[in-house]
Formats: sequence, C-alpha cells, structure tokens
Amino acid sequence: MLRALPWQWASGALNAVFALWTFGGSVFLLFLNELGLPKAQMGVVLSLFPFCGLLALGFAPLATRLGRKRVFLVCYGARKAVMAGLLLLPLVLGHFGRRVGLAYLLTIIVVFAVLRALAETAIYPWTQEVIPNRVRGMFSAVSTVLSTVAACVALLVAGQVIHAGAGLSRFLFLIGAGCVLGGISVLLMVRVPGGQPDAAAAPAAAHWAAMAAALRDRNFVHYLAGLGCVTIGTLLFASFLPLYVQERLGVPSGVVVTLDTAVMVGGALAGLFCGWATDRVGSRPILMPALVLNLLIPLGWLLLPRQTPHAAAWCAALYFAYGAAASAVGISAGRLLFNGVVPPQSNTAYTAIYYAWMGLTGGVAPLLAGALLSACGNRQTRLGPLALDGQTFLFLVAVLLLALGWRLYGRVRPDDRHTTRTVLRRLLEPIFSRGE
Repeated sequence: MLRALPWQWASGALNAVFALWTFGGSVFLLFLNELGLPKAQMGVVLSLFPFCGLLALGFAPLATRLGRKRVFLVCYGARKAVMAGLLLLPLVLGHFGRRVGLAYLLTIIVVFAVLRALAETAIYPWTQEVIPNRVRGMFSAVSTVLSTVAACVALLVAGQVIHAGAGLSRFLFLIGAGCVLGGISVLLMVRVPGGQPDAAAAPAAAHWAAMAAALRDRNFVHYLAGLGCVTIGTLLFASFLPLYVQERLGVPSGVVVTLDTAVMVGGALAGLFCGWATDRVGSRPILMPALVLNLLIPLGWLLLPRQTPHAAAWCAALYFAYGAAASAVGISAGRLLFNGVVPPQSNTAYTAIYYAWMGLTGGVAPLLAGALLSACGNRQTRLGPLALDGQTFLFLVAVLLLALGWRLYGRVRPDDRHTTRTVLRRLLEPIFSRGE
C-alpha cells in the first residue's frame, strides 16, 4: 500500500491543475462573469457540482459491486472529455445564439457534475482501504504540499493568460490544457491497488438499512452537523469572493486569479504541520483551534475597508490565512472521519451519507449566496466605517455558522487518547511550572 502513495500524490497534483483551470477556482467564476451570467445564475451553476453528490446515496453499493477503482477511473476519465466540450462553446454561441449556448453550457456542467459525483462516491471508501491509518495525516500533508506547488504554477500561468488575452479564448485555452493534464492524472491512478469488485456487496434494501443504522450513530450525526455548518459557512463567504475582490476592492482580474496562490501557500505550510501533528496527538486537538481560525477569516473580510490602499496585499494576507485554516480543518476533519467516525466494515453506507450530505450543504451555500447578492444588486448603505450590502450579510452569517460548527465538532469523540484540553495543558505546563 505504501508503494502506491506516490502515484496518488502525482495524480492529485495534476488533478489540482485541472480543477483550477476548469471548474474549481477563480478562473471558472471569471469565465461565467465573462459570459454575462448574473450572480443568481452563477449560484445555480456552482451548486450543481455539490448537489449531484446526492447520487451517492443510491449509487454506493453498485460502485462496490462494479469495483470502486474501475468506477473511479471510468467516470473521472469521462468527465475530462465532457469538460473539453466547452471548447465548442464559441461555435455554438455564434451559430445558435446566446440562449442555446447557455443551455449547452448547462448541459455540459450537469453531465460533468454527475460523472464527478459517481467517481467520488467510489474513491472515498477506496481511499480508506489503501491509505494506512498510521500515516493518513502525513499522506494528506504531503498531498497538500505537492498539489500546492502544482496549483501555484497553474495559477501564475492562468493569471498571465487572463491578463494578456481578451474574451472567452483565454479561458478556453486554460480549459483545454487542463483537460489534457486531468486525463494524465486519471491514468496515474491505474497503479494504485485495491478497489476491486465485490460481488457480496449489500443489495439495495440492505444498503438503505445500513444507512439508516448509520444515522442512528450519534457520533456520526454530530460529525455531519459540524460538517454542514462549516461547509455552508465557508462557501457562503467564499463562493463569490473573487468577484467581491474585483468589483468592490478594485483588484484587476489577472491579480484576482493569482491571489489564489496565497491560499495554496498557506494551505501547504499549515498542511505540513497538521499532517505531522494529527498522526501524533490525534485529530481533535488540531481541528478545534483550526476551526477558531477559520471563523475569524470572514470577520477579517468584513472589517477590511473597501477603499483601502494596497488592497491586493491585504487580500493576499486574508487568502493566506484562509488557506491555512482550510487545510488544517480539511486534514484533521478527514482524519477524524476515517480513523474515528466511519467503521471500516460499514464504510459504503457511511461514506455514501457523508458525500451526499457534503453535496447537499455544498450546493445550498452558493445557491443562497448568489440569490442574495442578486437581490441586493448594487444597493449598499453604511454603518460608521462599515459598508453594508449583500456581501456584508454573507460575512456575518458565515461567522455565526462557523462558530456553531466549532461547537458541534466538539461533540465528536476524539480518535486518539488525547483531547484538545490535554494537549493544551501539556503545551502550557512548562510555562506555568517555570513561574513556580
């Protein structure tokens, strides 16, 4: 199993480039903005990706019978070809008009999102199978660093392409190149073992019964509740953040894309420490402080003046902090899930619910954010030094939800003998002992 880890790292790095140049970052949001979509329609498009995660509820046992590895390779490979269909969008717009062109775009996104959901339904239990528990934290840390290096290069290239070009062609160039690299990332996963077909997988009735039993697991329910609050809270303020930085703070679009490198660098640095630390003291002692940092990020955006000098530098600092917090939360919460919450013998039912819930909450957030921003339009007022508009409301709600998520995650059992309090006590003990 350990010999297969480098193949997964390489695949993850290339897939990070694919995601950033196609659907998973500022490039895609600016692409939709270039097409002239209002924010409400952007929210609908962005919500399609996570909403399709609900397919995991019924598809998980079939993926087990067919073979998780096979399902992942076929669906992840096919989605690259589907995304490449966007290269024909200018031709469709030119010959058939805007309405048909937007319908074509939406069709591609829906098919892509379905394939993505089916593939990721298979990879979560496959990941639990092939990554040993004792190195799960460090695996995530190394994966974060390698993906960060690849992503930083990708974002620098994307920023130059967008700054130097004009119109849709600059985005389509990135999409085409990303699909090629994404195809290579899928081929690398062929070398990873496990995920074989299991003819003894539970039939549909037994699978639904297993999911019902999983939902009676209070520890799992507490985890899902915390996950839901953190996911919605984070995406509420982050989904349209690139447009906020461009439109409200006046940062050029090329710089907005390269600002994502600050997220990556922050995530890589935090990931190295958190991956090492979680394998030694457990997940909860890292997760809880990371959640506190995470809820401070939208508060920082809320307090950042709209007319501040050196806006790009302030944005880079907040992006860096966001990357560090998100990486710490992701690594520690993921390790807690697989090492302490999901029983290996029932991982099909548990991970199906987990992925579907992540999709539901992840889909609701951009949908609500887009609708609210469209309803508010350009209206704003002031309360002292603060500008009040739709984005301000999103920042405030995000802080409240992230605080609630911290509380709910605190009810999840630790996956190690250490708790947050015992680790803090051990760290502070030398300080207080010297004062005696």
